[in-house]
Amino acid sequence: MKTSPYSPDKFMASLYEKTVANPFANASTEKEALEIGAEIRERTRKLLSVEKILGGNYRLEKDGKALEYPDYTIQKYSFEICENLKTAVFILTPKEIKKSVSGVVALCGHGYGVRQILGITKSGKKKHVRYLDNYQKNFAVELVKKGCIVAAPELFGFGEARLKKDLKKPFYISSCDELSHHLLPCGLTTASVRVAQTIACADILLKEKAVDPDKLGVMGISGGGLTALYASVIDERFSKAVVSGYVNTFKNSIFSMWHCPDNYIPDILAIGEIYDFASSLAPRKLLIESGTKDKLFPIEASRKAHKKIDRIYSLAGVKENLIIDVFEGKHSVSGRKSFDFLSE
Repeated sequence: MKTSPYSPDKFMASLYEKTVANPFANASTEKEALEIGAEIRERTRKLLSVEKILGGNYRLEKDGKALEYPDYTIQKYSFEICENLKTAVFILTPKEIKKSVSGVVALCGHGYGVRQILGITKSGKKKHVRYLDNYQKNFAVELVKKGCIVAAPELFGFGEARLKKDLKKPFYISSCDELSHHLLPCGLTTASVRVAQTIACADILLKEKAVDPDKLGVMGISGGGLTALYASVIDERFSKAVVSGYVNTFKNSIFSMWHCPDNYIPDILAIGEIYDFASSLAPRKLLIESGTKDKLFPIEASRKAHKKIDRIYSLAGVKENLIIDVFEGKHSVSGRKSFDFLSE
């Protein structure tokens, strides 16, 4: 291996150590844990600046006919999240609703967009071919089958929400790279826009008469897990969150190997590590999914993060509100606990 005295490796490693905050380090009481969590939530709200994007008045327009299945329907809608930016959202509704139910915002990860969690093709037909492995396990469909009303948005930069010039490229090529770079001079990040989309979908779900406002949840995998976590930090209406394939440390994941630019948020280390943001959700309910063979978010670092979060949830007196599902598998959705968790 070639070496050079001018390589910045040591500088970058030391910069992380000098920058990363440790907000819960001295927390020893329930009061301190909850106060620190509240401060993290407020600082995250300011950091992401989603108020620059959110419009607040979302008028849904149907986009095509509903897709009918034996026990649920899928209807595609379009709405303006803000001036010049439309978002597509698919609403999945059980055909039999006997009482108020859970509403869940379902957030896809990298792949070919929201259709990867809906199990449908671009033309709206049921998908039978498994593209790029089925690591997302059609989890939006699994949730509606459990009785939830689900809102699944096409996240900024994925699928139909790619830049025009990228739409002609293979379906799995996102616009994350260019969008992430071009947002920075504007004081925004890809995460900012996706979190804003998630919050808008929460507003939409809460207008559904059958959705119990006390049972609003969010679930995301990988990049969708990032979005689910920070949306939950900012919006306390989410009483339950499932973060799959993301809870780890910045140091051992996005700083240790190549990751999509949409993972990088300026100044976030000054607030804390990934586990600090997850800990700030206490006393709300949180379920974490981590695969033992996940190469993008290595399991040993995930286990370290789990312990950190468990300490704060225990300190806050709500240990039972934290569920950690470590499963034998790669970077993927588990579902063995999360689907019931969100539908209960």
